[in-house]
Amino acid sequence: MKAEQDRKREEKEKPMAAYEPIVSSILNIIISVSIVLYNKRIFQVLHFPAPVTLSAIHSLFGYSLLSVFNVFGAFEAKSIDRPTIIKQAGIWGLSVSFDLLSLKYNSVGFFQIAKLTMLPLSAVLNMYLTGDKPSNYVMLALGWISLGVAVTSVTDVQVNFAGCVFAGIAVCCTVLNQVKAGQIMKENGCSSVQFTHALTLWSGLILSIAGPVVDFAATGIRLDEWLSDNCDLPLVTGVVVTSLLGVMVNITAYWAIKTNGAVTYQVLGQVKNCGIIIIGFIMFAYPVLAKNVFGMIVAITGACAYVYAKILDQRAAGASAMKQ
Repeated sequence: MKAEQDRKREEKEKPMAAYEPIVSSILNIIISVSIVLYNKRIFQVLHFPAPVTLSAIHSLFGYSLLSVFNVFGAFEAKSIDRPTIIKQAGIWGLSVSFDLLSLKYNSVGFFQIAKLTMLPLSAVLNMYLTGDKPSNYVMLALGWISLGVAVTSVTDVQVNFAGCVFAGIAVCCTVLNQVKAGQIMKENGCSSVQFTHALTLWSGLILSIAGPVVDFAATGIRLDEWLSDNCDLPLVTGVVVTSLLGVMVNITAYWAIKTNGAVTYQVLGQVKNCGIIIIGFIMFAYPVLAKNVFGMIVAITGACAYVYAKILDQRAAGASAMKQ
């Protein structure tokens, strides 16, 4: 009886499953572009001085929203070993906090291009952990990306030492977070929603304590004093919108990876890069310099070449396995 019910449910879900890759990809692109640009608006237009505290708000908002979904049976909460999830929450907190610090102190273009250095760093980390050496095509593409990032860095009129430091730390923490998150989800058999629900409570608590201190050290501005003079409806609305987008971007990212595969998701990443950079130049009226644009084009074409090289590697590995 149960097998028959499962079969009928699968038949009903098949038509919906056919559209999942397209829907998840479109949603992830729209939300990813929106959150970067909206966060930049909060920093540049509304002059919010506390990016780490904003990360704490995002985390606690996400936990509260997912807890409501859990109460209504949208998903089943997953218990993960407490020391493991607290340690991961700390890594994730560093990742998102320095990501927002990078966004605050850099132009949207440099912020996005700097994140492409995650590809060479991931390759090096994977080689260290697994001993797998990248192919020559992959190495060439990674070198091309690094050249593009270097050209963008030296030609961006808004580039500064603090922004570069924050961007570098953000990239390292994000790569580590992605590697560890994948391992934890696989070991505990949990979905992206379950993992996000378990993670956001602890990351929110950690960032709530550390946020005001780190923000004051980075900006020299006390958040309570700033809010007493500047808290208004546009700011509150902006924080709520970015908090909602923060939850949605995590869920749609894991959904897109699950339905499309990792390689296709990397292609989507380059679409997002182009969208964020182009709209960022328009929204925030950044000066358009030929050398800076050239560096961005080099970095993005290098990222596309990297994806293509990985596809070739996978095809070669598949052909080799079939011969054996």
